[in-house]
Amino acid sequence: MLCIPLAVSSPTAIASTHDPVRLSGVDYLGDLPTLVAVEEGIFQRHGLAIEVDRRASGRQNIQALRTQETDIALMAPAPLVLELLASPNTGADNDLLILASLVYSSRLNHVVTPRNSGILVPEDLAGRRIGLMAGTNAEFLWWLFTALHGIDPDEVRVIDLPVSTLPGALVEGDIDAAILWEPWTSRLESRLSHDDLTFLPGSDIYTENWILVTTRGVLQQRPDTAHRLLSAYQEAIRIIDTDPKGALTMYTEAVGLDTLHALHDPYLPLFGLSLDWTLLASLQQLVQWARDTDKPIADPGPSILSWIDAGPLQQLLPGAASIPIRDTPPEAPSP
Repeated sequence: MLCIPLAVSSPTAIASTHDPVRLSGVDYLGDLPTLVAVEEGIFQRHGLAIEVDRRASGRQNIQALRTQETDIALMAPAPLVLELLASPNTGADNDLLILASLVYSSRLNHVVTPRNSGILVPEDLAGRRIGLMAGTNAEFLWWLFTALHGIDPDEVRVIDLPVSTLPGALVEGDIDAAILWEPWTSRLESRLSHDDLTFLPGSDIYTENWILVTTRGVLQQRPDTAHRLLSAYQEAIRIIDTDPKGALTMYTEAVGLDTLHALHDPYLPLFGLSLDWTLLASLQQLVQWARDTDKPIADPGPSILSWIDAGPLQQLLPGAASIPIRDTPPEAPSP
């Protein structure tokens, strides 16, 4: 795993225009463009001095943005929506803003169970235990999955565990099924005998975005950073499109997968910079999920467009930013 430690003098100071850009990713297949950009020196070619670290989840990346321990971070939309519903943007420096989506794919998440669990179809989950990481895209997928298959959520015990512990919990029999994503799906397969993992149908009901998020303060104090960063990601995605096998090899080596269990799905997700109606539809559905599952909501009528700054992407790739641009941010609270 590539990990370049952060080097900042104060965890609450927004980096100046002369400081390195602090970027937080996750060990996740959707984050492949970040890995390629680092390994190929693309950020530097686009004039960015950059420090990259990888945290355990998008939830941790959100907190790092809020406390200004990082400048830009990657995540699935689910934890971001939960954060913005519970703690809405106010016009302050630590407001969270989406710059772009990097991925659009239904291949990234899996509902899995060991073949000897006796769970052959989704309906067999009744009375069983499923492990997932709450507050993430996995919890949202579970909501969709139960609706698709007519499963009563009250009949399945949901156990909240960090994704890194889910493969071990399945192997030890502490849970009967799990919702995983790469590289954890492949890491689980490496601990089981050949073909001993069942992928339950319906995981592909969720088409996920992987989004690039920053803060209002970073955009205001470093106005050229977003453009340079998006340009670098555009080049990284071009490399992935040109040599997908090479990019997959780079990923499997970086996350320590062996060649026998190097990804359940040999095909890459669809990578590309965008801000379009598919993202808006996903954000709207996540808001509905939050309401239906009684998540904390401080703003009952959120303006989803206020969560997005489409300006940098529209300047770089006008055709990729097809959503309306919000003209003014929320007003900051009076001191």
